Amino acid sequence: MMSLIRSLFVGVLAAVLGVAAAAAPAYGQTTASITLTTPYPSVVVEPGSQVSLDLKVKASPAGRVELDVDAPKGWRTSLRGGGFVVSSVHAGSTDVTLDVNVPADAKGKNKVTVTATGPGGRARLPLTLSVRGGGSGSIGLEAEFAKLTGKPTDTFNYSVTLRNGTAKKTTYALQVQGPAGWNVSANPSAQSQATTVTVDGGATETISVTADPPDNVTAGAYPIRLGVSGGGQNAAIDLAAEISGTGEVELTTKDERLNASGTSGDRTRVQLVITNKGSAPVNGVKLSSSPPAGWEVTFEPETVNIEPQKQVEATAIITPSGDAVAGDYMVTLRAESDGQTSSADIRYTVETSQWWGLLGILLIAAVAGGLWQVFRVYGRR
Repeated sequence: MMSLIRSLFVGVLAAVLGVAAAAAPAYGQTTASITLTTPYPSVVVEPGSQVSLDLKVKASPAGRVELDVDAPKGWRTSLRGGGFVVSSVHAGSTDVTLDVNVPADAKGKNKVTVTATGPGGRARLPLTLSVRGGGSGSIGLEAEFAKLTGKPTDTFNYSVTLRNGTAKKTTYALQVQGPAGWNVSANPSAQSQATTVTVDGGATETISVTADPPDNVTAGAYPIRLGVSGGGQNAAIDLAAEISGTGEVELTTKDERLNASGTSGDRTRVQLVITNKGSAPVNGVKLSSSPPAGWEVTFEPETVNIEPQKQVEATAIITPSGDAVAGDYMVTLRAESDGQTSSADIRYTVETSQWWGLLGILLIAAVAGGLWQVFRVYGRR
């Protein structure tokens, strides 16, 4: 009887302990792990191009993770993170970028594998890069600065990169077109007289484009086009030269004579020519003068507007003072606009009036007549 009770007690105790053990939480050692993922494990690329793939590295527990990339021969790869090229990361969860330079002669499907190794183990991420076009590639042109601004007297120099995206060494002919009257040229940077350039497959060459505007160029934007052709392919790029215009005023007389004459108190008309030799319009050109005291100078019209490389005419009306004695005088005429001034000095000769000559003749005649009358009256005595 006692043994039966003992057996029942042991059975009940074992059952209770078993239930308690089942209800209690399970504690154990956490398994370490590394994961390496990308949202785009398979992409299509162009021969001769560069592609960038975003990767995410996770490590548990966090720690240093070494990264390694395995790519086909001739393919160049690098890993970037935080603005640096990296070969390892300290990962809890870290983002890195994989840059892949595709060879110009690449074709078909290509495997690139990224491996992450750390305290938690190792993870491998296989990537597939499918080259589109079977390695035919293309050519391209890119300018460092496609638009330049300068004065009419400046020379415009452009640096253009020619990229041969094919697998073959190719010779390209250079053609450049500019506005009428411009002197434009395109040459390889190392050969200033050449009009062709040979570029290895997958390589680049710098093309120098030079443009000289004509002397009479006006303000505005002028297009320049560079084209290349070779290996059955063509490419072109549009450049631009922006001329920042300025006006330049010049004042002369119509007959280019700098002298005039007249009598005191009488008006003399002098024909003027105002020329804009600059590359931008000049508006509100005001005509003024510095005459001798008591003289009067007026203009018809008093202000003018002039387009670049054009001229307009005006008239200066010079009136000497009524008491001006005969002789030479200086009259300065000016054309002024936006701080610019052009002047012309006119030598004005005041002549003796014809009335004074006639009056002199009359006086002489009167004196002669008076003498004759005196001799006639008193000569008989």
